[in-house]
Amino acid sequence: MSFSLRQATLCVSALLAVSLCFAQPFTPHDSGETPSSSVLDSSSRDWLDAASAAAPEGSPAGGAVVSQRPAYTVTGSWFFRQFGAGAFVSPLGIGVGAATSLTRSVNLRVAGNFFNYNATGTTDGVSYKGALNFRSVQASFDWFPWHKSFHLSPGVLFYDQNQIAANGGVPAGDSFSVKGAPYYSGAADPVNLYAHVAFRHTAPMLTVGWSNWLPREREKHLSIPIDIGFAYTDEPPLVLTFAGVVCDSPHNGNCRSIDSDPTVQQNIDAQRTKYQNDLDYIRFYPVISTGVTYKF
Repeated sequence: MSFSLRQATLCVSALLAVSLCFAQPFTPHDSGETPSSSVLDSSSRDWLDAASAAAPEGSPAGGAVVSQRPAYTVTGSWFFRQFGAGAFVSPLGIGVGAATSLTRSVNLRVAGNFFNYNATGTTDGVSYKGALNFRSVQASFDWFPWHKSFHLSPGVLFYDQNQIAANGGVPAGDSFSVKGAPYYSGAADPVNLYAHVAFRHTAPMLTVGWSNWLPREREKHLSIPIDIGFAYTDEPPLVLTFAGVVCDSPHNGNCRSIDSDPTVQQNIDAQRTKYQNDLDYIRFYPVISTGVTYKF
C-alpha cells in the first residue's frame, strides 16, 4: 500500500514538472533556431492588421489587391506638349491650321483661310464681272473653363486680304438706271463702272465652340470641332465709280459726260450710299466653322 502511494506521488510530481516546463514562454536562441508557430502567427496578424488599416475605404475585405487601370495624368509643363493639325470650312473660306497646348486648359491655334469665286450678271441694265478673293490668317486661344468640350476662343484675324472687285459697263445705246433715274449709254464713250470692297487688314475675333483640337484623352486623336462667332471688321469701305457718256434717248439725244453732270453725280452718290448701308451688317463678320482635326 505504501509502495503504491509512493509510485502515485512520483507520477504526480513528474506530471507537474512537465506541465511547468511547457507553460514557460519560448525564447529563441542565437543558434538559429526557428521561432515557434505561435510567434509567426502573431507577426502575420500584425502585418495583416496594418495592411487592412492602410487600405482605402471601400476596398475588398482583407486588403485584397484589385487591379485598376491607371488614369492618364501628365506631369510637368503642358507648354508645347501636344500638337495637332486640321482642315475646316467657314465664311472666311477653306482653312488649314495647327494647334499646340499651352496649359492644361488652354491651346494656341493658328490657321490660314483662302477662297476664290468669280461671277457675272446684270443689275439695273449694267453688265458686270465680279471676283471674290479671300486670303487671311487667324490666331486664337482655345480656353476650356471646365476642362470639357466647350471652349471660349478670343483671337485676331490678321493679314486680311479679303476683297471684292467688279468691272462692268453698258453697251452703246442700251438703257440703264442709277438710283431709279433712266439713262442711255452714249455711242461716243459707252458707260463703264468699277466697284471695290476691301476689309480691314486686322480684326479682333471671338468664337465659342465645342470639341478640342487636342483631346486630353490619351487614346483619342480625331475630333470634329465646331466654332460660332464673329470677326469685327468694321464697316468695309465701298468704291463705286461711273465713267463715260450718258444720253436721254437711245438716239444720242442730249448726251454729256457723267463727270460734267451734277445730277448724274448725285444719283451715283445716292446709289453708293445705299450699297454702303447694305454692307454695314458685315462689320460683325460671321464665323461659323467645322472640320476635322488630328492630334499627333
